[in-house]
Amino acid sequence: MGEGLDEKDKLGKKPMSRAIDTLKVFRDIIQLNPIKSVLPIATSAVREAGNRDEFLNSVSKETGFNFKVLSEREEALYSYVGAIKSLNIPDVLFFDIGGGSLEIVHAERFRIKKVISLPLGALRLTHQFDGKKGKLTDKNIKSLKRYVWNLLPNKKDLGLNESTKLVGVGGALRALSRYEQKISGYPLDKIHNYKISNKSLDSTVNRLFKMKPDDLSKISVIGSSRAETIVAGSFVINTLMEKYDFSNLCVSNHGLREGALSIFLEDPKAYHDGSLTAEQIRKTIGLDEPHKINHEKENFLNTLVSIKLISKREKMIFDYAEKIMSEKSSFSNPQSVFYSIMDEDMPLDHNDQLVLGLSLVHARHTKTSDWLFARYKTILSQQDRVSFKKISVLITLQKILERTKSKVELKLHGMRIVEINISQSRSTQIFLLKDALRKFESAFDVKVILSMRQYSGSSHNSMLEL
Repeated sequence: MGEGLDEKDKLGKKPMSRAIDTLKVFRDIIQLNPIKSVLPIATSAVREAGNRDEFLNSVSKETGFNFKVLSEREEALYSYVGAIKSLNIPDVLFFDIGGGSLEIVHAERFRIKKVISLPLGALRLTHQFDGKKGKLTDKNIKSLKRYVWNLLPNKKDLGLNESTKLVGVGGALRALSRYEQKISGYPLDKIHNYKISNKSLDSTVNRLFKMKPDDLSKISVIGSSRAETIVAGSFVINTLMEKYDFSNLCVSNHGLREGALSIFLEDPKAYHDGSLTAEQIRKTIGLDEPHKINHEKENFLNTLVSIKLISKREKMIFDYAEKIMSEKSSFSNPQSVFYSIMDEDMPLDHNDQLVLGLSLVHARHTKTSDWLFARYKTILSQQDRVSFKKISVLITLQKILERTKSKVELKLHGMRIVEINISQSRSTQIFLLKDALRKFESAFDVKVILSMRQYSGSSHNSMLEL
């Protein structure tokens, strides 16, 4: 859409015609499906165009779509909400690099501190610095980096602290990330929550810069649609990391579209009139949602953490496993369950998500979990193997305890002896419980002393050997 915008301050006839034809295709697809609401939004290219009203009137007349033109603030915040809702990172410097602009949001504890929009879009900078030659030269890149550096606010002015994480979205960033994964042999086909180090980014950006646009367009993860703009976009991201001294960058696959939809669903009025408040942002991200807590289970897990049998990370992954088990109707095919988990975009990083999937698989089929671990061993550690075995045992044990409405107390004797006291309201299959506890001993490298008590009508106690 922004093609030639800097020269004439108007949208060209060619991109306008192309956009209207594409919208007609979308309209026909929508009419073939049971879709009740459509949220058409326009960003910087349309917002800045001198002929935007003419274009939007033509769009409305020919397609029936009435576009909401986002302000700079709305564009930045919608994109922030979409990304952070899916990542749950409280202290963040967030950016969205589009074709015409770069949106930046700084937040602490999910509270917005600064919202900035800069004319540093990948397409805009490509046209501004490529000298009409179709490729950025060494001299032009130096000018581009200096221009970007000078436009970006100072670190002190943004008020960044040590806990601030860098999170980004945008087509140029997604293409850059996929290419970095391709050349590094990354085994997962997954962008959301992917981390790129500054060293790896430097190397990848310089590699892209040395290639001709025709060669870039032949790379499947870049393609002709990004070949023209990926170099300029990559140098913006590189400069941003360098100026603010970030060691790594987190990529989100969610952004403007997901944020706009989430805000509309949470508060249609705020979406339509642009009156988005800090409280509405927090609600949309989901920070104020009540969480139902099983106190018996929580106490059991917290005791395991306090006596250092599991880490806080392992407890967190177990909590996700419990949530998934309550939502999924079937676990008959462990491998399918694993891949469905890996297809989801979660706040978990890739390692933790792999451990989550392996935990659920291992609880049902150990050979499959061993095969999957071997497949992804380049990004997993032996500690990850220990973790998923521990979590899988807890999944099985917790299931037995819940179904028998049991209460559990743990005591640690010395370093490697665990006393487990179970009070039951109904009897359980003792051999099933003992089998689960043998696996507990193996996974946690401890000796278990089991004491059982019926608390419905009698106070019978028994000590069982495993």
